Amino acid sequence: MGRRTLVAVARPDGRYDPRLAHWGVDADPLSQSRPLGTGWTASAVLGTLDATYDRLVVCDGAVRSFAVCWLDPTLSDPTDIVLARTADPGAFRQWWVDRKDEACRTLDRADRDPVTVRRALLDALRDCVPSVHSPDDASFLRGDR
Repeated sequence: MGRRTLVAVARPDGRYDPRLAHWGVDADPLSQSRPLGTGWTASAVLGTLDATYDRLVVCDGAVRSFAVCWLDPTLSDPTDIVLARTADPGAFRQWWVDRKDEACRTLDRADRDPVTVRRALLDALRDCVPSVHSPDDASFLRGDR
């Protein structure tokens, strides 16, 4: 299974040159990805993301990695995502898959409200990582937050 990664390379004018990697990226995000466009706004970069992506990598002098976390426990809305900053994408991904599976099982076996299950999933995520960002706020792309 692929590990789609969107690589956002910051430009001096505040825009981004996005790149796509189907099998994820490790040490060199630029050589492991192919150009997707040029001069995108931060909002356009984030607007591209949905649950089909595994990660967002931002290259702006440093390389910062964000896991794309699908919150919807009903598995019906691929745009219901948040981005979690992580220094260890592999370990985080396993933790997240376990939490997401647990949330989906909870919804299946109990008469639980999807909104409540989603909220609990988001709370667990916020307890695990230093920062969680919604895709409608691109401000975190502009600096090390």
